Amino acid sequence: MIIESDDICPVVLAKVMNAWLNLDEGKEEEVIIKTSWEAVPQELEKWCRETGNEFLGVRRLDKKYLEVRIKLKKK
Repeated sequence: MIIESDDICPVVLAKVMNAWLNLDEGKEEEVIIKTSWEAVPQELEKWCRETGNEFLGVRRLDKKYLEVRIKLKKK
């Protein structure tokens, strides 16, 4: 799944949470988030720790955009 968003950080987090809540029980899914908001990686890393999901990393795509990878896990 790919989420591309220039929305503010809470909106990006809400989109990720919605994907997680809609994930079938016992399933995992890798999600790529493309965003221009610098705070998104830190917030998603914290959210992953708190919810048992996995933060896979972040990389800069260009001067404006970051790509954040996480693995959603529904237990």
